[in-house]
Amino acid sequence: MRSIGEIKEEAAARKFSDFLHAQGLRNELERDEAGGWQVWVKSDDDLPAATEWLTAYRLNPADARFGQAEREAAAVRAKEAQDLAEYRKRVTNARTMFPSLRSYRFGPLTFVLIAVCVFVFVATKLGTDFERVHSLWISNFLHRGTMWERVAGLQEVNTGEVWRLVTPIFIHMGLIHIVFNMMWLADLGSMIEGRQSSSLLGWLVLGLAVGSNLVQYAYTGNPRFGGMSGVIYGLIGYMWIRSKFDPGCGLQLNRQIVVVSLVWLGLCFTGWLGAIAHGCHVGGLVIGMAWGWLASRRRSD
Repeated sequence: MRSIGEIKEEAAARKFSDFLHAQGLRNELERDEAGGWQVWVKSDDDLPAATEWLTAYRLNPADARFGQAEREAAAVRAKEAQDLAEYRKRVTNARTMFPSLRSYRFGPLTFVLIAVCVFVFVATKLGTDFERVHSLWISNFLHRGTMWERVAGLQEVNTGEVWRLVTPIFIHMGLIHIVFNMMWLADLGSMIEGRQSSSLLGWLVLGLAVGSNLVQYAYTGNPRFGGMSGVIYGLIGYMWIRSKFDPGCGLQLNRQIVVVSLVWLGLCFTGWLGAIAHGCHVGGLVIGMAWGWLASRRRSD
């Protein structure tokens, strides 16, 4: 769902919203801080047509085409409400199976990622015994060469165990480690799924996992690291830069979150917080910021 622009007066905004509905372009209105009304289009496929209609409406709001849409829009909304009611009847049993998922508004992929992390955490006896998950580390060997030699010398990956580039994100070293990471993942992942798509979140997690894990291994040569924090810093970086250069993308990241994240990143380098995978954090953040900038540029072209 993306914003296509603002209309100052409520009556005019609702008139235009009705027109879009009558054209089959699903949309919502949201009041902004300046007192105007943002028009949000639910499908990216409808953006070009909706944006073109908004331009025409601003040029001539008195056009007869816009004034005749209220009755048609009401019929469209009634049909949507009927379809939604029928859908809810069909999935009542499935919804009752996952009440907590509905209550906390988890995105489906976010829920799966959290479930996998919890499963691995239990399998490691709450982060105390990693023998059962030894194949999830990026490698089984400490490498003391240069950064490039460390990455190029990943023996298991080179022999086909490519999942090791991703799976360290599922390993957590203690209760506080996993709780904080899952809290962040629940909020950030669900927002990306809700405002953009689950497939985008999937690609982000995959790319950030591989990138941050490789940076960490290149930095230390020690394969015994894990956790979702590299991905989380990447999601923060992506949302921060994407929302900054593409305000209509639907992502909203409070400035305080960014400040707290960067302060925490700095504290990790002091050594006061124990052994921290700095490479994962920094690598994930930089990759996420670059991804957000490139995505915003693609939208603006």
